[in-house]
Amino acid sequence: MIFGHWAEAVHHLFFFFHFSNFNERFLSFFLFFFLSFLSFFSFFFILFFFFLSLPFFQVLFFFFSFFFFVFYSFSLFFFLFFFFSFFLYSFFFFFLSFYFFFFFLFFSIFCLFSFFFFPFFFFSFFFFFFSFFSSFFLPSVFFSFFIFSHFFFLPFFLLFFFFLFFSFLSFFFLFFFFSIFLFYFHLYSSILFISIYLSIYLSILDILFPSVAT
Repeated sequence: MIFGHWAEAVHHLFFFFHFSNFNERFLSFFLFFFLSFLSFFSFFFILFFFFLSLPFFQVLFFFFSFFFFVFYSFSLFFFLFFFFSFFLYSFFFFFLSFYFFFFFLFFSIFCLFSFFFFPFFFFSFFFFFFSFFSSFFLPSVFFSFFIFSHFFFLPFFLLFFFFLFFSFLSFFFLFFFFSIFLFYFHLYSSILFISIYLSIYLSILDILFPSVAT
């Protein structure tokens, strides 16, 4: 009984409205289709940027693709939440959608690094394990602290939100500096590869067409 009251209170605290009548259920169903459409649109938009990602435009594509990857994760989170809320109305599925949100967010960041920093497979492979374990670890910690706070008292629940906020903050700074490092590393390597390819091209041109090369 206590768990149900706390779950309902947190449910209203986070989402501000209750699926009690037909209009609110229709609104949730409309948002369900609207956000799913946006998520699929952003996904194909990312693919469009990926196939057009030439070396000289990778900086622009990086920022646009990162924005749409994050937007895709948020829309997928709301997509799952409204879907489960409309059909089942269970607070447990809020945690399930929260879990999928973390999973797709970290996995999309991994895909982003794999696409745009593919020559550095070691860094992408390391970031894949970091994102994979983070996507499983953070929702489990969230659910554990949530149950722990219901059986004991509320400050543990509030303490966890501070923990989650600083975790996001630390992850953001880690991702920011790591992306800057990879970007400049990739830029320098691209310049190096271009110079190597250009020197090979000029050498072949010098061998095949000495008069043209001179």
